[in-house]
Amino acid sequence: MIPVIVYRIYPDGRPDELVRGTDIVGTPLASFSKIIATGDKPEVFNGYCGAESGSVPVSAVSPAILVSEIEIEKKAKGNDRPPLLPEPTIMENSRGGGK
Repeated sequence: MIPVIVYRIYPDGRPDELVRGTDIVGTPLASFSKIIATGDKPEVFNGYCGAESGSVPVSAVSPAILVSEIEIEKKAKGNDRPPLLPEPTIMENSRGGGK
């Protein structure tokens, strides 16, 4: 799984901190026990999963999730930048249009 935007959130009230160039590591199934909230709008992910035999195309559907704890590590090359603009559907909904 490749996170697009990652924030470190401090429970003591300090401002959220944008974290760039991360990969999720560890046991994915362990993350399910750390879910504390979910959104109500499912989103679709289409991408690739790395395997010993190479990359395998995958698709997943999930709402946004908030986890209390997750294991991440710094990428070897962390030049990825988050999107500059919100998703088009969010921009359209903010103008009063949309679904």
